[in-house]
Amino acid sequence: MAEKRVSPKMKPKYSPHTSRLKKVDQYIRELFKDELPAGIKYHNAEHTLHPTRGVVAVANRIALAEKISGHDRELLIAAAYFHDTGYIREYDKNEPIAARMAGRILKLIDYKPAEIKKIQKMILATDLARKPQTPVEKILCDADLDHLGRDDFFQKDGKLRKGRSARGIDVSDEAKWYTGTLNLITKHKYYTKSQILLREEKKQKNIKQLKKKLSKIKKREQGRR
Repeated sequence: MAEKRVSPKMKPKYSPHTSRLKKVDQYIRELFKDELPAGIKYHNAEHTLHPTRGVVAVANRIALAEKISGHDRELLIAAAYFHDTGYIREYDKNEPIAARMAGRILKLIDYKPAEIKKIQKMILATDLARKPQTPVEKILCDADLDHLGRDDFFQKDGKLRKGRSARGIDVSDEAKWYTGTLNLITKHKYYTKSQILLREEKKQKNIKQLKKKLSKIKKREQGRR
């Protein structure tokens, strides 16, 4: 039976569609609930598990739009579930931790070594210092930064800032914070055709709005001097 095709404009809710992913879903939900540090405000359960805007749901939506194989879609979604689990142990360079965690758990859920290796490579590709190579790696990276081209971009950026503050990092300098955000979003690119179609236009609008915000902040600071 052919898989259902999903328009990029649709926001389908995702629920695990294989027996293995049902086990992954249950494990990740319990993991985030029981072990995620309170100071993590952005890379939390909502970021991964929101039924339409979480990385799992977005990865599924892009996978269907890009018409990848059913097997690759399952591996992609497994990677999406695990991609931020490293934050439970360490904030910086958490991707290798998440990849190791996925390796240990997925082995118990009957994923084969070759499947686990592919999932781990997807997780590692979400490191912003890396460039995704394969179609599934590109889909996961697009899903992870889906919010850059959404209307809740500034809300998510605010949560990220609060999370840094909760870790004791000084983020009080508004100009410095938004300059860093601007650098990130202007260097970013979506890789898949469906994601470019759906998110690029709004991302450019967010960039313009961010530049205006930053300009106002700088003028206000200059007026205080």
